[in-house]
Formats: sequence, C-alpha cells, structure tokens
Amino acid sequence: MGGCGKTQLVSYFLQEYPNLYAQTVYVDASSSASIKADFQTWARALGSGHERDAWEDALRLLHDVPKGEQWILVLDNADDPTLDLVPLLPKNVHLIILITSRNRDLDNLATTYHLELGEMDADEAMAVLLQAARRQLPLYDQEMHSAQDLLKELGCLAVALVQAGTYCHQLSSTIGNIFRPYTFSQYLSLFHLHRAELMKKKGSTSLDSYQQGVYTTFDISYKVLPQKSREFLHLISSFHHTDIPLPAFAEAARNGFEDPFSYLPRPEDYASIITKLKQLLCTNAGWNELQAQEFAQILRSFSLVTASSINDHLFLQLHPLVQTWLRDMDSVNSRQYQAMAIQVLTACGSEKNFELNRYLLPHI
Repeated sequence: MGGCGKTQLVSYFLQEYPNLYAQTVYVDASSSASIKADFQTWARALGSGHERDAWEDALRLLHDVPKGEQWILVLDNADDPTLDLVPLLPKNVHLIILITSRNRDLDNLATTYHLELGEMDADEAMAVLLQAARRQLPLYDQEMHSAQDLLKELGCLAVALVQAGTYCHQLSSTIGNIFRPYTFSQYLSLFHLHRAELMKKKGSTSLDSYQQGVYTTFDISYKVLPQKSREFLHLISSFHHTDIPLPAFAEAARNGFEDPFSYLPRPEDYASIITKLKQLLCTNAGWNELQAQEFAQILRSFSLVTASSINDHLFLQLHPLVQTWLRDMDSVNSRQYQAMAIQVLTACGSEKNFELNRYLLPHI
C-alpha cells in the first residue's frame, strides 16, 4: 500500500549501513523511461571513461560486478503492473536487487526474500506518532486516549501518522521554559472537521522527504485502474471496511438485485440502480464470478484491498483510510454507490440463507 513506509525503510537501512555495499544504485522504477534515465545518470557519474555512457552501458556494468565487492540496486516505486522489469534486471551473484512496489504480483520476481509491509501494530504506530510530534511518554490520560483514537482513525498508516505528528510539532511552541504542545486532542478534533483537506495536504516532513499527501499516494494507484475496477472499488467502499463478502454480490445478482418484498413505493432511481449493478457485475449470462474475482485481483495487486477466505468464500477488506479517501473523493457519486450497496444488501437477504446473513451484520 502507498504510504506504509517502503521507500523510507530502504533509505533508513542504507543510511544505517553506509559501508555495507561498495556501490549503491538508486533508481526511480515508476516507468521504463525513468529506470533507463537513472541508469544512465549513475553510469556517467562514475567519472573518467563513462561520460558518454548510455543506460545499456550501466546495465552491462551491473552485470559485471567485480569479485570481492557487493553492490545493491534499488528499484523504487515499481508500481506499474504493465511494466516488464525482467529485461532491466542485471544478473550477478555479487549484486543485490531490492524492489519496492505496491504491486503485490512482483513477489514472483523474488528469488530469496519477499517482505510485505502491512499496518504497524499499535506500539509501533504510537512510537512513530510520538517521534514525529517530538513528544514522549507518559502522556496525560486525555491526551493518551486522543492519541489512541488517532491511531484508529489513521489505521496505523505510516505516512498519515508522520503527517499528523509533524503537524502537531509545527504548531507547538515554547514560551520561556514552558512547552505548549499542539495536542493530539486538538488534531483529532481538526481531523473530524477537515479530514479531506488534511489528508490531501502535502509537503516534506522532518522525519523524511516524503512529498506526497496521504490521499495523493492512493490517487497514484487509482489513476491506472481500469474503469470497472474503479467502480467496484467505490461500491465496496460503501460497505464496512472489514470482511466484505463476495457471496453477497453473487446472491443479490441471482435475485436480479431486486427487493424480495415490496411494502413501500421504491425511490425514483430504483430501476437505474439495479441497471448499474447489472452492468458492473453481470454479463448476459448473469452473475460473473470470474469478473468479480478479477476486480479483486487487480485491486489487490495495488494493495488497495486485501482478501481472505472463510469457509471457501472470498472476503475483501479495505484500509480505513482507503475507505475514507474514496468517500471523500466525490460526495455525489458516493451517494450513488451507497444506494447500490444498500440494494445489494437488500437483494441478497433471505431467511433461508442463515450463513450469509451472519456475514452481512457488520454492513447493515
């Protein structure tokens, strides 16, 4: 997931062990063009005899690391699923290749280790928040409760915690010998009032040089999603963010997304909501399980959702901030997707399907 600290972790590691590698080659892997440009820049920076080197020359150098030396090639932000990295990967036993990416499918390239960064636990998240805010434990009770509430609101996402802590630090002051902090309670209140504005806010922090706001990190992935995957993502964001059951969509589709009972007049957009659900989730043959799983696979490859299996059924999960980002993106369309989600829940409900009904409870 964007913002969980992949680039910062690599940078910290290289700073902590500056003498571990004879050469460190750091490459922006967001595109083939950026990789080639950074290869060429690195090669020419080697000095005498390399002033006119092209990116192919850099690749040859990386293929031929001298014996007795250990080099490292960092391919950072290799997020584009259409980018074929294989032709750009040197092969040498003395070269360590480290790739950071939101694309989970790149774990297929790992020949030794694949580390997936998820959410920090509460203690780790608290440490990051306190460090960014230049605060120390113990905190007084109300401030501690606010800090813990803030961790929940931000889903323990590294970039959001650093942003919140730094914001508090920048608005704190020392008058005489008295430190007057901008409290976590104040930030939490501000967050509830101006969540979208705060999450879009960008700028380097005192902990690292990460320039993107929280929502911007998600926007980068969103822009390259296929349109139907975007629509499916918006739809599931209207459910509770945990354990969204794919069988609910299948059952609703089998019922034509229509209400099982009709006691009151339906709203004017009732028919159009059903039409949109069918266009998104069905083919001429009805419910398309394969298509729905492809949506999930694409979103999972960008770490926008995670998936789990319970009793042979597929469930999806969203990070809380991914959910709020989607809801804040477009309030008008959010209401439409909320109506679609409600219709799915209405259409899949049945007294006969007790097992499915249990999974629906968090979403009602």
